[in-house]
Amino acid sequence: MQTLSTDAVPLVSVICFCKNRVSIIRRCIESVLKQTYESWELVVQDGASTDGTLELLRDYAHRDPRIKVVSEPDSGPAEAFWKVLQRCEGDYIATCLSDEELVPEALDKCVRWFSAEPDLGAITCDGYVADADGKIINDFKAGEFDFVAYLFGRYCPFWPGSFFRRQALLDIGLKQPGWHIGSLEFEVWCRLATDHKVKYVPEPISKYLVHPGQLSNTPGNFNEHVAGRLDLLEKLFSQNGFFGGDDVALLKAKISQLEQFHNHARAYGIKDEQEKFAQRIAELRRKLARYGRHHLHEAAAGHRDGQAAMDRIQHIYVRIALAIPRKVRAAIPLKVRRAAHQVFVSTLFAIRHLYDAPAGHKDGQAAMDRIRHIYARIALAIPKKFRMAIPLKVRRATHQVFVSTLYTMSHFSSFLVWHLRRSSQPNSSSESQADSRVNASHATQIYPRIAQIYDSRGQIAEALEMWRRAEPLNDPTVEGLACQAILKLPEATDESLLAMQRRWAKRHALRTNAPPVFRLFNGKRKIRIGYYCSFMESDTIRFMMKNVVVAHDRSRFEIYGYAPTQLVEMKPAFDAVRTVGLMRDQEFVDFVQKDRIDIFVELSGFSPGNRFIAMAQRCAPVQISYLNHHGTSCVPNVDYILSDEICTPSNAGIERHFTETIWRLPGSFFCFDYDGVPHPPVVDPPSLKGAPITFGCFGSGGKINTQMIEWWAQLLKRVPGSRFLIQNAQLTSIDNRRYMEERFGWFGIGPERLVLRGGTDRAGVLKGYEAVDVSLDTWPYCGGNTIGESLWQGVPVVSYYGSRFSARYGASLLTAAGCADLVGRTPGEYIEIAARLAQDRDRLVILRRSLRSMCKEHGLGDSKRFVRALETAYSEMLERAFQRTKNRLARFLAVASDSADV
Repeated sequence: MQTLSTDAVPLVSVICFCKNRVSIIRRCIESVLKQTYESWELVVQDGASTDGTLELLRDYAHRDPRIKVVSEPDSGPAEAFWKVLQRCEGDYIATCLSDEELVPEALDKCVRWFSAEPDLGAITCDGYVADADGKIINDFKAGEFDFVAYLFGRYCPFWPGSFFRRQALLDIGLKQPGWHIGSLEFEVWCRLATDHKVKYVPEPISKYLVHPGQLSNTPGNFNEHVAGRLDLLEKLFSQNGFFGGDDVALLKAKISQLEQFHNHARAYGIKDEQEKFAQRIAELRRKLARYGRHHLHEAAAGHRDGQAAMDRIQHIYVRIALAIPRKVRAAIPLKVRRAAHQVFVSTLFAIRHLYDAPAGHKDGQAAMDRIRHIYARIALAIPKKFRMAIPLKVRRATHQVFVSTLYTMSHFSSFLVWHLRRSSQPNSSSESQADSRVNASHATQIYPRIAQIYDSRGQIAEALEMWRRAEPLNDPTVEGLACQAILKLPEATDESLLAMQRRWAKRHALRTNAPPVFRLFNGKRKIRIGYYCSFMESDTIRFMMKNVVVAHDRSRFEIYGYAPTQLVEMKPAFDAVRTVGLMRDQEFVDFVQKDRIDIFVELSGFSPGNRFIAMAQRCAPVQISYLNHHGTSCVPNVDYILSDEICTPSNAGIERHFTETIWRLPGSFFCFDYDGVPHPPVVDPPSLKGAPITFGCFGSGGKINTQMIEWWAQLLKRVPGSRFLIQNAQLTSIDNRRYMEERFGWFGIGPERLVLRGGTDRAGVLKGYEAVDVSLDTWPYCGGNTIGESLWQGVPVVSYYGSRFSARYGASLLTAAGCADLVGRTPGEYIEIAARLAQDRDRLVILRRSLRSMCKEHGLGDSKRFVRALETAYSEMLERAFQRTKNRLARFLAVASDSADV
């Protein structure tokens, strides 16, 4: 490999700390001297050696000034490790301790990898395990960096085969107090995992010697390291930590970490420590079991989401009861009806929490206790007279069957996922950690949850990686969230979006039945339109669709609304409302077909509760994806996706990335109509009253990526004295606010120029626009309701016209509001437009007082104008669908006639 020139390349700091290692340290130093990359420094922290180590180090340093030695007493390896890290001055940091050796091209590769991906915080690789003589005895296959398995399984990155960007370590607080230096390695990986990207490269980089004199195997270091890890876990899982408050996950993580040290103590024959760890693990397991027994009662009392779950189950029961004819219901004795209600609600509530509970509740005794508690709740719901009439033997047998069945069911899916994961991994004779990854029950709960945490912080690549690792669960909702999230990934392309959607459709939405037969449309009857949304009562749907639905021409159209729960505010807009609850997909298809819907419109996108799987079986002659997914679905039988010329230009060849036909509406394909709803009055720009110029963004945390923040930081520098107000529900988390401030700090913007606010109700959001001069749209996933609300409150919005659908609809909305000149075609133009507008006081005042009327005049807020275009599209779609049916029928009859003649 060609050596990079030292006058044009970064400096790499190689750290080494040691004490009395004269017998082995020579190999360590020689491995650094043999590097093909020459721009390095070897930073050595010697703990006042007395065996000749210091003299050897000084001799090497005298011959090569790149070797920098400090010798002073320390309390042990932990303090030495901390001190040597502080002394590093290189762009990148590598490790080569006294019992380690780097392969000759290690530093060359380090620089090349970081140069290729400047956003990486760390790189972890593989290595070799050697004996005390330096002879390789095995491979060390670290495997992909896995934060979940690091906390809950037995995965461990190979530190001697890892490299760090020094700036990333500074970002996570290398020069700041508050570290647990006894577990420094563990804390570095945890901090990097939450705030930076870590990449695994499957190449052996170094050699790690295993020998009897390793200080890490002494009880003192054991206990210091364990204490540090457990203390850090307390912070990570606290209310203010990365994971938020989660007692069960904290217990599981603690048990996992203690098990690793228990196994280590056993491997090295440290029996006293092994017994101590076993006692601590047993104590935590008992605590976990106690938590499991009480969790259901706490949930029922309103703990966490207990009351919401109970309300939903009560609603399901009411729907079922109302489906029974009134005469039949009245004939059932009141006591029986009450008992049936108690059994139904108790059973569904208990089973829901059995499967939604944290993974720890499904292990051993804790799971059995929960299942017995479920049985007791069901039994007590049955009137005592009925219970006592059942023979004791029957009751005991029922109890045994119930408990055994639910216990088996609770573990069957975990076993199946575990088996699939094991069978999909290639065999390897090396000492790989692939087989010691976190088990499937953890993955069920942890991977998707951490994915959503990353997503809420705008760390989309990390979120997608977590969702990828949850794929063995084969959960369409979990994988659907990933399909939504990838739209927010700056690096995504139309090709990668198409590939991901195809994978989802292939796994979950295959067409399995014969095409249904629908009634023909002769143009003389009303067209039945069915709108479905899993969040039909949300602000977004109400202000985008309610007035549109109301404005439909009832002489030509009949409008049905489908939703999982009962509608209140949206109900009057529809001619008929169907509450479908948790209906299975095939049942849903039959239900919609029974309503003889002509055009079925899915508004949910890939948010939980969507009906794309049902659409694959064909609910209606025409099926449309609209509103909440700005890309292809790849789902069979989804005929159209609604868009416009700005979002998907007809001359750009975009169709090849869509399995649906793109139907471009005239003007914008969105409509935000706030008529008829009270809103705060429009007030003058805050900068007019002496406040600093304030930019604002009320978009969700997932839409605010680091590249976006870099552009905003450039804007703040361009407008001296300005500040930035960001408000969303995700910033309610203290750790998310810290991370937001940290990212702005990467680009030279201090917290004093930021105003970060957590979630509030809609009235609070609208009130917040009084403090904003100019709103900034997000990229590559634009705002929808945030743009509409900002314009309605008189605050102009600046948007960036990106390269794909999700990155362009902000431009569509602004054009439909008469503000096309506020759309930048490059990041530089986006910044320039925002800077000029913020400093143009006269224009800010004019826009403040005229944007509401402009929205109406140009079409963004005109439901009646919008619905006419929508109805024209629906009519043409239906006509085309039945023309195709007639053509097929004609061809069939022609063939049949020819056959008859023969």
